[in-house]
Amino acid sequence: MKRHTSLLVLTLLFTALISCSYENTATVTIDTGIRQQAQRSWIDHLLAWISFSRPVKADTPPDELYVDKISVTISASDMETITQSIPRDTGRITLEVPAGSQRTFEVVGNNTYYSAERFYGGITTLDLTAGQQVTLDIAMGKLFFINDGYPYYYSSTNSTITITPNSSYNYNPTAFKIYKDVNDTPILEYVVTGFSTQVDQYGDYSYTIENITLENGQTYFLSGVNQYGEGDKYQISMP
Repeated sequence: MKRHTSLLVLTLLFTALISCSYENTATVTIDTGIRQQAQRSWIDHLLAWISFSRPVKADTPPDELYVDKISVTISASDMETITQSIPRDTGRITLEVPAGSQRTFEVVGNNTYYSAERFYGGITTLDLTAGQQVTLDIAMGKLFFINDGYPYYYSSTNSTITITPNSSYNYNPTAFKIYKDVNDTPILEYVVTGFSTQVDQYGDYSYTIENITLENGQTYFLSGVNQYGEGDKYQISMP
């Protein structure tokens, strides 16, 4: 009798824990739209290039934005950060996320050919209520990217950085982040929203950041931020 009673108590406790967990979470499905690209063969890519056709789904990235890995990070001030890989064959994942306000969802696509950890992405923030079921549509696009396979140029003084990504593509940055290298760990020093943009005779963009204070002999890292999130960090070494 005691054994049956113990089993009943354990069953009730387990059921209560599941119910409590469900009551405090929302079910979120994230669809990146990248699955059609991942499933296309090299013949499909060749035919698309010849015919200038593109997949029907609007948020599928074009061929030149091929990604090798996709991940999503969910964060907020009152919850542990969740990071999960999204299967490339579906480009879709469903997660249980703690209910609450200001849940930030950041999707990032990696491209190993360009050695870019943060090549393509999207970011959005929303509030979640317990028991809610949400299908998340995140607008995605190119992150601020400097191709390490080609020359890129920067000049810096103690108060100014000018960086030219060697690209005629306008990433439309809204901010730049400057990190200080402290024992091989990037520590955020500045978030700069006031900067100037120049375009040279070849159509290449460059960006100038002013009114900062950088130390001689110190290594810094610079990243660009646009509507789709933060791009990779690039090293800036002070003389």
